[in-house]
Amino acid sequence: MTKSGAADKAKAGTKALSRRSVLGMMGAAAGGLAVDGTSALAQAPASPAVRKKVKVVYWNWADNPNHQKISVDSVAMFNKSQNFVEVELDAQMAVGEVRKKLVVAYAAGGAPDICMAVQYWVQDLHMNGIIAPLDPYFDKWDAKNDYYPNLIEKAHSKPGQPLLYLPIANLVYFLYYRADWTKELGLQPPETYDQMLALGKAMTRAPDRYGYAVRGQPYQAIEIWLPILRSAGVKMVDEKGNVDFDSPAAIDMVSKWIGQLTKDKSAPPTAVNDGMREIYSLLQNGKAGMWVYASQSSPALTTTLGDNIQGVVTPRIGSEHFSLNNPEGPLMTSSCKEKEAAFEFMKFMSSGEAALLYTRDRVVPPARRSLAALDVFQNNRFIKLSVDTEKTWWSPPYEHEFWAPFQDRIAPYWQEALRETITPKQFCEQGARLLRGEG
Repeated sequence: MTKSGAADKAKAGTKALSRRSVLGMMGAAAGGLAVDGTSALAQAPASPAVRKKVKVVYWNWADNPNHQKISVDSVAMFNKSQNFVEVELDAQMAVGEVRKKLVVAYAAGGAPDICMAVQYWVQDLHMNGIIAPLDPYFDKWDAKNDYYPNLIEKAHSKPGQPLLYLPIANLVYFLYYRADWTKELGLQPPETYDQMLALGKAMTRAPDRYGYAVRGQPYQAIEIWLPILRSAGVKMVDEKGNVDFDSPAAIDMVSKWIGQLTKDKSAPPTAVNDGMREIYSLLQNGKAGMWVYASQSSPALTTTLGDNIQGVVTPRIGSEHFSLNNPEGPLMTSSCKEKEAAFEFMKFMSSGEAALLYTRDRVVPPARRSLAALDVFQNNRFIKLSVDTEKTWWSPPYEHEFWAPFQDRIAPYWQEALRETITPKQFCEQGARLLRGEG
C-alpha cells in the first residue's frame, strides 16, 4: 500500500514560529477533512524547527516483537516528522503489567505523559485522578466526527464524564469455528448459545479433538463469555447499581459453559490451566473447533487452517446478539506538563500510516470510519465481520466502582469452578459479592 496523503504534505516555512503556532500546524495536518473518506490517512507534516524543544514520554505494552516494533516505528515516524516534540518510548512491558506500573509510577511522581490503555482500565484510573480530560483538544480537532460514535461514547466510560482516551484500535470479539468440521456434520454455524453447545458436542472425538476450547486463566478467560450472559438479560450491574451476576439466568449460562468441560466433555481436559498459548495450539493443531476471540488471532489461525477457520457473531441466548468490544488507545496523564504536545502525538498515532501500524499491522479494526472503509480492512473476512456487526458492539459495566476488584480477583474462583471445587452457583455468588464491594 502506498502512503496516502503524501502529496498533501506542507512545505516547511523559513520563519520561526511560536510553540502554539507549530502545534496548530501539526494538528491541522493530522486532522485533514473528516468527511472525505480519506481524512484518517492524512499525516502530520514535518514542522519547522523551533527554539524550544519539548519531550513527552509514551508507554505501551509489547506482548510480542511485532507489537513492540509498531510502537518503535510510530514514535520514529513522529520524531522525524517535526523538530518540536520528541517522544521517548518505553514498550518493554506485558499488557498485564502496564496498569499497575502506571498507578505506582503516578503515586511516585514518575508517570509517563501518554500511556496506551484498554477500555476496562480507564474508569478506575479516572477515579484515581490519573487521567487528563481530552475534550479541550479533541473538540477542536477537525477529524473528531470520523470516529465511530459508539467508541467515543465508550471513551468517556460513562455519561457526564470527560473523554478519557483516544481510541485507535477496536477489538471486537466473535466466534471462530471450524467450517469444515461443521459442514461434515451437516450443521450450520451456531446462531444461539444452545446451538454452539450442541455443535461442540458433535465436533468432539475425544481424545483426538474437542468442540470449544474453554480457557482456564486469567480474567480474559471470563470476559469472552460475558456478551452471551448479557444476551440472557444479565447486565451484571444495572443503571441503579443493582447486581444480577448471581441471578438464575446468570447461573444457568455459566453452568452450561463450565459443563462443556465437566459434563459434556466437549472441551479439552486441560482447560483448567489453558491460557492463550495453549488455546492457539489447540486450534492450530486441530484439537479444538471453536473459540471466542478477536481478529488479531486470525493470521496465526489462517496460516495453518486456511478457509477452514471462519467467524460468526457471538452466539446469543435471547433475541439480541452482543459482541464484546474493547477499544484501545492512548490516554494522557494528569501529571503531563506538555499536554498540547502530547495530544499532537496522540493525533499522529490515530492518523495516516501510524494508525495503520496499530490496526492493519495488528489485523484489528480501526476506530475511524474512513480507515475501516479501506480495502485492506474490508477484504479481511474477520475484520469485515467485526465492522459489519457494529450494532452489536457492547462492553461490560467497566465504569462500575467495584469493577476493578472484580476483574482483579475473580480468576482464581473461575479455576476453582472448572475444577469443581466450587459450584457454578458459588462462582456466580462470589462474583456478585465482588461487584457489590463485599469482597
